[in-house]
Amino acid sequence: MRRSSARSSRAPPSRPGSRAPRANRSPEMVPELEPVAPIDALAALAARGRRLDPTEHWTEKWQAEHAHAFTVARSAGFDILADIHQELTRALAEGATFRDFASELQPKLELKGWWGRTEDGVQLGSMRRLRTIFDANLRVSYAAGAWAAFERNKATRPWLRYVAVMDGRTRPEHARRHNLCLRVDDPYWDRWAPPCGWNCRCTLQSLSDRDVERMRGELAFAPPPDEGVRQYRIRATGDVVDVPIGIDPGWAHNPGKEGHRAVVLADKLVEAPPELAAQAAADPAWPARPLADEFETWATKVVDGDRVNRSTWTVGAMTPPILSGLKARGIAPASAAITVRQDAVRHMLRDFKASRGAAPPIAALLRLPETLGRASAVLLDRRSGKLLYVFDVEAEERLAKLVVEIDYVERASAPDVGRVTVVSNSIRSGGMVETRVLRDQNAYELIDGSLD
Repeated sequence: MRRSSARSSRAPPSRPGSRAPRANRSPEMVPELEPVAPIDALAALAARGRRLDPTEHWTEKWQAEHAHAFTVARSAGFDILADIHQELTRALAEGATFRDFASELQPKLELKGWWGRTEDGVQLGSMRRLRTIFDANLRVSYAAGAWAAFERNKATRPWLRYVAVMDGRTRPEHARRHNLCLRVDDPYWDRWAPPCGWNCRCTLQSLSDRDVERMRGELAFAPPPDEGVRQYRIRATGDVVDVPIGIDPGWAHNPGKEGHRAVVLADKLVEAPPELAAQAAADPAWPARPLADEFETWATKVVDGDRVNRSTWTVGAMTPPILSGLKARGIAPASAAITVRQDAVRHMLRDFKASRGAAPPIAALLRLPETLGRASAVLLDRRSGKLLYVFDVEAEERLAKLVVEIDYVERASAPDVGRVTVVSNSIRSGGMVETRVLRDQNAYELIDGSLD
């Protein structure tokens, strides 16, 4: 994945990856973005697609609830959500225009009766509604994906700059926040994280300390005075809520902040196209250490018999060379993500505690997201079709191994999504193996790395 010196959540068709503006650029200029693969945006849309919830009115899913489910108003009773989500995913992945999106989707919706007005005068599908669906979902997906990048890179790019388009169509409240610069962790972004309403074109751009010093004369480091709030009654529930003036009802939240924990980001690898997932996990900015910290806490609870809130943990992904090596051998995994189940963790760690010498060191097992990145070689077992990730162990002549089953299908549970069917590459067991055994070319084929 190509990397850039700044990230942006600018709306489609541009994609996250802008460079910080130089000092001689106009402060009103919207950053020009590089067309990089939108792995984070695709992953955010895929995560919502795990739950397809038909609704009658858009307020049935309020604000942050949209981060965990995909819905379209007045879709109840029609089998259309999967079609819409599929076309949105295609448009996002291919950088398609609204015209492309609508031309593919309209015939499917017409065939299922979700087009035009009902006998009662209720508007179902229309070009105007498709435009709203297209615009809102792609803007939110880019924003959510960009926030994941902000969190990953905040050690070196700790600032966010609010960028408004600054033309005659910009809301005055949004224009007043143009060039506002606050830390990534500032709670102000809990509400004022673009998009802040329907058709909002504002974005956030990450900046380094050096960028901030260069642009200091253009930036504001304190928000403008609050314009106050207005009350809004949520039609679906009857509840009355305060909505900040300048933000449309239902938009006063941060669409990406819900998923900033490393494990939530890692889970997105499962649904992402394999090549993009492999690129993301191979990026130096991938949060392997935070993911290992979270995994260690979870794995320790699993072994101790404590209650945990997920049955499976995503520990990483195959690298691009491994995917290419498998493809050259006629193997195309449905997902690049590598996961591990509770029972496998329990078995491997209990083997070590029993001092059988049959399991990899406990430190390597507890830090699996980091351990995968230290593999000295990856081999294909010609007999079982499974992968062996092997790595050196201090003061041990044998190599440690992790056995990974490709395209393992399971029913997994995780917070906010319940039980879902997951296809990934699952670590099924671990052990110790002599190098001479792995050199048997009749049994094993080297995919990546070296046994020397």
